[in-house]
Amino acid sequence: MLTAFFFIFFMHANAQQNLVLIDSLKKDLSKAKTPEDKIYYMGLLAQILMNTNIPEADKYGVLITQEAEVSRNRKLMVKALMINGMRYSFFPANKNFLQKSLDYYNKALDLARQNKMEKEIAEAYLALSSVYTSIPDLNKSLNYTTQAFSISNALKDDSLQVANYYSYGYVYQLKKERILALRNYLMALRIAEEMNNDKTQKHVLLRSCYVMLSQFYSDIKSYDKAIDYTKLAIDELPLTHLPNKEYLSVTDLYTLGRLYMNKKDFDMSVFYFDKSIKAADSLKYYPLKMPGYTGMLNQYLRGDQPQKALEFLNTRQDLKQFLSNFGASHIVDHAYGTIYTGLGRYDSAQYYYEKATPAFEATSTPSSRLGFYAEYGLFYKASGNMPKAIEYLSKAMSLADQTGELDWQRRIAKELDSVHAKAGDYKQSYFYSSLYHQYKDSLQKLSEEKDILQMELDDEQQRAARRERERQEELKRKHNIQYMGITIAIVTVFLLLVLMGIFQVSVSTIKIIGFFAFIFFFEFIILIADTQIHHWTHGEPLPILGIKVLLIAVLLPLHHWLEHKVINYLTSKRLIMPVRAGFWKNILAKRKSEAN
Repeated sequence: MLTAFFFIFFMHANAQQNLVLIDSLKKDLSKAKTPEDKIYYMGLLAQILMNTNIPEADKYGVLITQEAEVSRNRKLMVKALMINGMRYSFFPANKNFLQKSLDYYNKALDLARQNKMEKEIAEAYLALSSVYTSIPDLNKSLNYTTQAFSISNALKDDSLQVANYYSYGYVYQLKKERILALRNYLMALRIAEEMNNDKTQKHVLLRSCYVMLSQFYSDIKSYDKAIDYTKLAIDELPLTHLPNKEYLSVTDLYTLGRLYMNKKDFDMSVFYFDKSIKAADSLKYYPLKMPGYTGMLNQYLRGDQPQKALEFLNTRQDLKQFLSNFGASHIVDHAYGTIYTGLGRYDSAQYYYEKATPAFEATSTPSSRLGFYAEYGLFYKASGNMPKAIEYLSKAMSLADQTGELDWQRRIAKELDSVHAKAGDYKQSYFYSSLYHQYKDSLQKLSEEKDILQMELDDEQQRAARRERERQEELKRKHNIQYMGITIAIVTVFLLLVLMGIFQVSVSTIKIIGFFAFIFFFEFIILIADTQIHHWTHGEPLPILGIKVLLIAVLLPLHHWLEHKVINYLTSKRLIMPVRAGFWKNILAKRKSEAN
């Protein structure tokens, strides 16, 4: 039996804000004087409210467009269209919203073209590319990314280039060209790592790259690597200085829960889902609790625990209300249909499937309808209505063929084989049995390709680690040679200083050489200490400053005292006096007499 995949809540990063902040933003908006400030605050409100009050979000969307039009500032006009396109793109499962998003982005693109605004043209291309990955139309998506790439290269804009490379990466990933996908993700990461002009933006881009690499490794079922990259993204978050970082941290916890759920480590997934819910609670923003709730529900459905799923869903009125607020109550009906099918309560299941069908057919994308039709077909199979089971499973197969979902094709073919056999149509049963084995072989081959890809990735990482070790060893060897040279130089200088005390050298010369000898010596001590201090403190400025202050407080007086004593001794003529007294002459005379 196919596993039920419940709705995975999608919430855009810019939409993660506190409900209390809505009132605050409205106050800021009332004080705003310039069109730029007004559009900024209205844009935030329009995006935030898409999660709680779509009609009010639409109201602000209209106000944004009007404000931009009144200003006649072309950049603001394009920005207003892009904001409206973005807020509708938050819901990739809703085809009507995706169409609205496309309409706004195309208007923004046309306006940017008319006014030769190169950066805005590239941003519109990338936005369109993103929407077409949700439809999905990967050829169009790739075409838009390519057009954006030519512009971002000409502009030498690091942020645009990073966005371009991970747009390429995502399209190639969806096209199952995973080597190309990874190359583009790593290229985006390299550009972000090499940014030096804007540290905050660098951390924002690094975080984005880590997020993309996490979902890439999740896609190839390398969940430990995906978790590692999510952890790196979490580490970058405080350095981004984003105003919504507390809210993004909640979705990071949900992401970890989802990865552990996919890994089938349900104890850890529950831990992170629960942690995300509590973190959202502490922020007093209930929409952020919804991803954790849907994660919990998904886990019960995947684990074939329909009774637990039913109890959980019945107690989560806030989740149902939240989904209803933006027109997704049919998702809840679908969940109930799946749950009641699992419990064998077919009358209840049929009621909810029939209730959900019109909305799925009217508003959902092919990918969303695919899962719904497959589950509906399985309900009819379980309840013994084979003609209806064949009808809905065939609809699901058509959508799976359309979207190229190989795993869905395999599973649906297996179910069609079974229902045709039960209906007595052995010819069609044989056809789907053959098809099932073809898809199974294809998936096996794909799995082998993933294994090969993983081995290649591991090998490349090992080679990169080896190259880094060799580089560090070579650097250490060079440093050791330099330290040895410095040590020899210091010993030579002090020997020269002692010889100056033996032979008749002017006091000024001794003082000058002594001054530089002690500076050389104590600076070498500080150099060695500095390396160790950075190792101990991991580069933290405050501890480094404290240790260095203490070190200098000890070394500086010691330096002056020792230099004074040594120079004073050498210039007091204690070593020169024996020479003036004929010390060497007496020694030679004594040896000559002994020889005779």
